[in-house]
Amino acid sequence: MTSPTRYVLMLTIGMGASLWAVQAQAATPLVKIEGELPSELRTLLAGVIGEAGAPPRSLAQARRRVEKAAEQGRIVMRSQGYYGAEIKARIEEFTSDGDTSVRKAPQPILVIKPGPQFTFGSVKILYDDNQPDVVDAVNKTALLAEGAPALSAEIVAAEIRAVNYLKAHGYPETKTQPRKAIVDHDSQTMALTFNFSIGDKTRFGGIETSGSAYLIKSWPEMISPFETGEVFSDTKLNKLSSRVIATGAFDSATATLNTDKTPNADGTVTRNILLNVEQGDINTVTGEIGYSTTDGSGVELSYERRNFIGYAQTLTLNAGVKTNQIRFGVDYNIPYMFRVDRALDLSSEIAKEDTDAFTGERVSGNALITQKFSERFKLGLGVGLEASRYEEDGTDVTAYLLDGLGTASYDSRNSLLDPVKGVLVEANVTPTYNFGNRDGLFTTAQISASHYKKISDSLVIAGRVKTGTIFGADLDTIPLNRRFYGGGGGSVRGFGYQTISPIDENDDVIGGRSISEASAEIRYHGDSPFGAVAFIDAGSVVPNDLPNLEDVRYGAGLGIRYYTSFAPLRADIAIPLNKRDGDNDFQIYLSIGQAF
Repeated sequence: MTSPTRYVLMLTIGMGASLWAVQAQAATPLVKIEGELPSELRTLLAGVIGEAGAPPRSLAQARRRVEKAAEQGRIVMRSQGYYGAEIKARIEEFTSDGDTSVRKAPQPILVIKPGPQFTFGSVKILYDDNQPDVVDAVNKTALLAEGAPALSAEIVAAEIRAVNYLKAHGYPETKTQPRKAIVDHDSQTMALTFNFSIGDKTRFGGIETSGSAYLIKSWPEMISPFETGEVFSDTKLNKLSSRVIATGAFDSATATLNTDKTPNADGTVTRNILLNVEQGDINTVTGEIGYSTTDGSGVELSYERRNFIGYAQTLTLNAGVKTNQIRFGVDYNIPYMFRVDRALDLSSEIAKEDTDAFTGERVSGNALITQKFSERFKLGLGVGLEASRYEEDGTDVTAYLLDGLGTASYDSRNSLLDPVKGVLVEANVTPTYNFGNRDGLFTTAQISASHYKKISDSLVIAGRVKTGTIFGADLDTIPLNRRFYGGGGGSVRGFGYQTISPIDENDDVIGGRSISEASAEIRYHGDSPFGAVAFIDAGSVVPNDLPNLEDVRYGAGLGIRYYTSFAPLRADIAIPLNKRDGDNDFQIYLSIGQAF
């Protein structure tokens, strides 16, 4: 970053006084560095020594600056292994064009002769109290290659690695003691000795709970990453509290070792774990207001009750009243169902809908078990039931659906509501049998992918693609609400909600059996809470069971964002680029969170 220009006016009043020239001075290096130095070392020295807002006002100030810079320079040179470096300080005085009545500011200068870069010689690790049973492993962890440059950062890093290894392998009381470094100027090497005190080798005991949260007695043991009697690991201890927080049902959690020790026959000690969990709010009510020229405007309310039986579960009641839908739903989530990598979600909903695509009502319920295979990848299997009645061609068509649910997702995003990096890939397959008026078996398959990349401090590019198909039955067997539609705030902006669709002889949308969509955005967010977005969307819905691009609709627009601590507030305006008869000139969308 370019340093700001500062203006300094200095006046001295008196007979025969010298005046330094009045001039505009940019921030300059504190001292001038001379000598043959590697470019990286010169840059490091300049960065550590720093800059001054103006040249020195006197010889005394110049002397103070160069003395300070020399001290910092010695520290830097030694940190880089130059233990024999010679640093000399001097000050140059100037006059302006031979006029001794006008003096320029004195220039402090460091002359540095680096000499040879010292290297590591022998490296030893000593223990003040007990000898650990992982000596060889610690030695490998703290290895500093003989002959490598003797950098201070490498010494500190090696010491930290050794401490972390010991704490992760049974020695929670490990502490560093003063290390000893001997520099040999004849051989230009450093002999290094690390010193540690490690205490007793420790095993995990039982888990004792405290805090305001109520927990079923067996729950902490069920989510614990360690077994009683297992060798202590601070990584696993920290993971215990992380798993509690990850449920979203509690305000805070900490896991520490009890100070009491129980000796074991093998010379180790056992220490219980103190798990403190604070509940925070058990009941929460939230609301959301949304507006769209076509998606439906209205109010969403949600009530959450967390951990009411001590199993970290969450019960959610949600209701929505919009211009095109009235609904009420219940969700029940158990984040750890008998094991930490498995979750259970139960949900049900009753809704009455009146959109441009269909009018009717439905009642549905789902049960889904999700298995995590890693922090990013998970699979889900479940079953769903739905009863619906929708008007089609002036006749009420009733459907009774039995669904098999299959889901998969890979999520490396850094945020759910405002990601700036990472990818999200989701796929689902839903075989469905319709026992209603138009019985038959059909299968819905969809896959979508989103990618986010930060290209500068203030710019993020985001992209999304989606494709889906319904196969195994003709369109009549598939209820109206299960068909594909495009258009709207989460689809192709600029086109009305569900208006991208095949139409019948009356020009009514009837939905399709395949869909293709893509979106691209560039998002700007600087230092203020406001941001801006430019975007383009594309989508196609066709009656065939294989997606094609015969009739692609394009929309583009601009948006503003107001970034809160929770999520950005979104306002978008979009126009259809290949408008059809009956399409509006533009669409407006107001909501919470990014479009995708």
